[in-house]
Amino acid sequence: MFAFMSRIRHTISSLLNPEAWKPNDTMDNIEEFIATGSFNHEDKGRFTGAYYFDLQEINPFMESNGFETLSLIGSSSISSLLSKEQWDFWTNRGQSEVDRLIELLKKTATDPYTLGVSSHLLYIGRKKDVV
Repeated sequence: MFAFMSRIRHTISSLLNPEAWKPNDTMDNIEEFIATGSFNHEDKGRFTGAYYFDLQEINPFMESNGFETLSLIGSSSISSLLSKEQWDFWTNRGQSEVDRLIELLKKTATDPYTLGVSSHLLYIGRKKDVV
């Protein structure tokens, strides 16, 4: 298993909270980030430099490094879009509703249309036998 961070999710985070994700506090830097996937936080003591993948790059990258893809899932998926107040709403509706919400989140965790909103992606693969 390997964890990845998606380029589109970090773009969303940068647009929502530009001051927290410098240098992605200008459109020039956001556009450069989208083009390259490279991010290096300007504020000392903050998030380190990192490479963010486009979703369609992950499986081929891992397969080119000797893995057989089993699954790619969003570790937070659409749940990352819910605020504390929204979580409280569902929690206050009772355990049955929470259980159903969790099942929905699990079902949508592998949906390619929702992977990009997940803060982290989990690649699950198997090392191919070397012949």
